[in-house]
Amino acid sequence: MSGTWRLFQLQKADTRLTELDKALRALRADQQHRQLLQEALTALEDSEATLRQSRKELREMEHEDSTLRTRARMLEGKLYGGRISNPKELSGYQDELQAVQVRLGTLEEAMLSRMEELEALEDAHRGLAARTDQARRDHDERQEALERKIASLEDESSSLRQRRSEQASEIEPGLLKRYSDLLARKNGVAVARITRQTCGGCGMHLTDHKIQEAGRDGLTFCSTCSRILYLEG
Repeated sequence: MSGTWRLFQLQKADTRLTELDKALRALRADQQHRQLLQEALTALEDSEATLRQSRKELREMEHEDSTLRTRARMLEGKLYGGRISNPKELSGYQDELQAVQVRLGTLEEAMLSRMEELEALEDAHRGLAARTDQARRDHDERQEALERKIASLEDESSSLRQRRSEQASEIEPGLLKRYSDLLARKNGVAVARITRQTCGGCGMHLTDHKIQEAGRDGLTFCSTCSRILYLEG
């Protein structure tokens, strides 16, 4: 086997390793499913906080309503119980009862409005909870698929790196260094396959002499791009 053939096989391994590294980086950086779940969780938490606040305010209204009704009954007892005859005192209780009744009317409207609002909030919250559950399932499925894909690519990469190391050990060190230098300078293509009398690296037409030269032992370089030429067969 010629040195050029060995370099070409090594380059195929290097190309695939580069593809694997890129794919692994992309998979590990895939955050979309996590972001969607986080957005759903945040919306659900906000909804829960709004519900808690609305329920708290309703309880406070109910407590005030209960207190006012107790006060109203007490005032009515004083006004109509026949124990108090002082007109000024009766007038004071009458004014207070009227204020309590006005407040109760306002409070009742506010409570009804708040209960309607709370019902709408609870409906919306149930919808958010359902969407969050779905987002969590989607996240778990996506994460499992990602982990399986990553594990598969890591296994392939590990095996290929071992094989690549074995291939490299069969190549003369000076030739390997020359290949590595070209690989770095030529965008990952150090060895160009000759296809239809053209260089596979730069696409330039090759002379018959150059093609014949590439078919012999030793290295032949493209006169245009300086890549190592590989003639298959």
